[in-house]
Order: sequence, then C-alpha cells, then structure tokens
Amino acid sequence: MDCKNNNSVILLCVAATMLSIAAGPVSGLVLHPGGEPNLAVWTDRPSENVVGRWGSYASCVAIAPNCIITTRHQGGGLSSYVEIAGVRYTISQIWEHETADLRLAKLHGANLGEFVDIYEHTNESGKQVVLAGYGVAAGAPVETAGTTYGYEWDVMSPRTLHMGTNQVENPVSDSNLAGLVSDVLVGDFDGLGEGGSTQYESIAAQHDSGGGWFIKDGGAWKVAALMRAVEPHFEPEHEGEKDYILQESWFRQREHPTVPDADVHDGVRISSYTHWIEDTLPGVLAGDLTGDDQVDGADFSVFARHWGRTDCKSPDWCLGSDNEGDGDVDAFDMAYFGEHWLDNDSGL
Repeated sequence: MDCKNNNSVILLCVAATMLSIAAGPVSGLVLHPGGEPNLAVWTDRPSENVVGRWGSYASCVAIAPNCIITTRHQGGGLSSYVEIAGVRYTISQIWEHETADLRLAKLHGANLGEFVDIYEHTNESGKQVVLAGYGVAAGAPVETAGTTYGYEWDVMSPRTLHMGTNQVENPVSDSNLAGLVSDVLVGDFDGLGEGGSTQYESIAAQHDSGGGWFIKDGGAWKVAALMRAVEPHFEPEHEGEKDYILQESWFRQREHPTVPDADVHDGVRISSYTHWIEDTLPGVLAGDLTGDDQVDGADFSVFARHWGRTDCKSPDWCLGSDNEGDGDVDAFDMAYFGEHWLDNDSGL
C-alpha cells in the first residue's frame, strides 16, 4: 500500500500499527500540561457521572438507567464490576457484538440518575468531541535538545476521571489486536496552537478503552464513539533485540522536535452500530425504581422520596418516579406504580 499518496490508506496504515489501549499496566488520558481543563469551571461538557470504570482496567459509558456500553477487547465478564457515579455494581448480563469491539452490560440493582443517548448521525467528521476516560494525566515531557515532542504516561498516579477535547478527522474500518473488525472514528494529538488543535487537546492512553467520545446534539451530549486504540512508539531495549512499546504520546517528531507529527488514536463508531445497540439494550421493568428487576417496598421508598416534586427532568425523570415525563410526581404516577406492584422480571 502507498501510505504517502492516498489519504484514506494513510489512516489505515497508521491504524494497523495501533496499540490496543486496554493492554498493559498503565493508564491515562493525556493532555498538554498547562492545557488541562478545570472541571469546576468547564461546564459545557458531559456529566462526570455518565463515565465509569470497567473493573480496574478499562472505562465505560452509561446509556440507560441499568446499562453501560464499553469495548470488549479488554476482556473480563460477569465476574467483573462497574464503578460509576461513585457506586460499584455487579454485572448481571453481558451482550457482545459478533464482529465489532462493542459490549453492553446490565448492572444489577442500578437505576442511574444520569446517562446519555447514543449519537446516531453519520456526520461526525470535522466535529469537536469531548473525550472522557479513567486514567492519569501526562507524565514527564520527553525532549530532544531541550524541545518537547511528547509526554510519558505517568504510571504511578492513581486512576481518576480525565476529560479533554479533540476533533474527528475521518471514519475508517479497522481490526484491533483482538482481531475484531470495527468501524472507527479517527483523531490525532496536535500540539497546542498547532494544526487542528482544540482548546483542551487530548489523546487516549491505556485503560481509557471504552471511555467516550461525546458530541453535543440538540443541546444534549451523546456518545459518538468508544476509545479503542492509540498509535504506539517502539524502541529496542538493546541493539538487535526485539522492540518494546514506549508508554508515551507524541505531537512532534522526536528527530526533529519542531516539526508537528500528531499521534493518531481512534474510537469505535457508535453510528455504525445503532441498530444492534437499540435492539440489544435491555428494557427497564415498569415500576422498578431500584434496578433489581422487581417492584416492591424498596421501589416504593424511592417513589415516596420523590412524591410531590415538580422539577423532574430528562433523562432520569426523578429516577423514574415521574413515569409520564411531565415534570411532576403525582397521582397519575402513583396509579401507574400501583398497576405494577409486585411485578418481577418474569412478569408473575
């Protein structure tokens, strides 16, 4: 393949050398030092409560009161856990796409107060996205002759939620190291003020797999992709030995550190799999306000706490107590709740 003369092939050639970002012992969403957002001030972004951790080695996004979406290449299963909005959940069911790097998981006992819709449009190219995943910030800069060309990944820092921005360059189709063929959205890591850099320019790193690329649509943030892979850099430990992967992100050339050369990363494209997601996404049992697949006294306690409220809003509608979605919890909602009293997931 001629990677120099065909733009569509360039992306495929780069993607073919990418590193699956769930493998290995390190983690992080890398931002430029001095260019990190202050999450207390930066409000035009998705809620922190819609992004969670898949076990100790990946990230995920809440897309329903009882369900998250993530990638599948990181492994794990029903014995894994999801931690989201400060609560740890066990997993009751998992659905995996036959060919794509996608996984849905139902959380036992979850009735999440915040979640996002999926982005179904195919106009992602050129749009700015917010990246969000559980990892650490950039570590020490790497330099040539005193000029910074990238950053190490800080492997000693604790994993915390980081958010940044990027821009969608182009959708492509590619396989990752697990052999899963997925449609993906591609972005790159420009230097601040260089190329197509965004305000909080960032790039995914290990353990950000399954974290979200979010696009604002109709005033609401929606998940448009799940972080999947990042361009690696190889270095022989000793002359003549096999290459190992540097835990670094670069935005310029190492040999010529004044020349821009943005690392590439990608995310599984949600718009290519909307039908599978919508057909697979588990429903919520009517009247079940605690997420345990039955309607009983625990649900009534939730309903009672919200009784009389007039400020219920989408998407959670007072944790489902406002069944009508009209903003209040009143006698009509009580009647609906009573109709489903003692229902369970078997309909008995």
